Amino acid sequence: MLEVLDVKFSYPEQQHQFHFHLTVPNQSVLVVAGASGSGKSTLLGLIAGFLTPTSGDIRWCGLSLLGLPPSDRPISILFQNDNLFPHLDVWTNIALGLDAGAKLSPLTASLIRECMTDLGIGEMERRAIGTLSGGQQQRVALVRALVRARIDNQHQAGMARPLLLFDEPFSALDPETKVNCLEVVRHMVKQYGLTAILVTHDPNDAAMLGADVFSLKLGA
Repeated sequence: MLEVLDVKFSYPEQQHQFHFHLTVPNQSVLVVAGASGSGKSTLLGLIAGFLTPTSGDIRWCGLSLLGLPPSDRPISILFQNDNLFPHLDVWTNIALGLDAGAKLSPLTASLIRECMTDLGIGEMERRAIGTLSGGQQQRVALVRALVRARIDNQHQAGMARPLLLFDEPFSALDPETKVNCLEVVRHMVKQYGLTAILVTHDPNDAAMLGADVFSLKLGA
């Protein structure tokens, strides 16, 4: 379970202070909604470790995450900007996100191919990222995040990262591709015991994911 306990944070240039208090059960999806500036991305930044709260605690399975750098937190994160290397091919982009030397175990390689097939990019392993459409590139980034969430120490170097953070990664996709991506996320969370938090402006996303909604309000 993820617990964000009376966490407070403010940016130096702003007088407003954000205040977050929520719990997210394991193997569930939470949709975070709210107007621009209400703190959606700030909440993800605090959980991921990119921002440091002024007070409160953030716990995963009872253990505090405060003090841990982002690389040591059990988190996989996907932004609207997919952070891919355009001069490298699809397979290498995914592999580098899982292992700094792109050395993958047979099981991890199998998980990648399975997820690529589920997302309709199974024939694109050796395509350069720069030759793909925006929707295809975002599906590559989604494969990387989902597989990273599933691997563990027995199968690949590094820690398992079963907490998925999505910061509006599907907002620029066409409706059909978006529905497909949301369905794969819902399936992965249910089948593999993952936990996900999705920031979105689209109220229909929660219904597609069968998710609870956490609404943020300015000044609340």
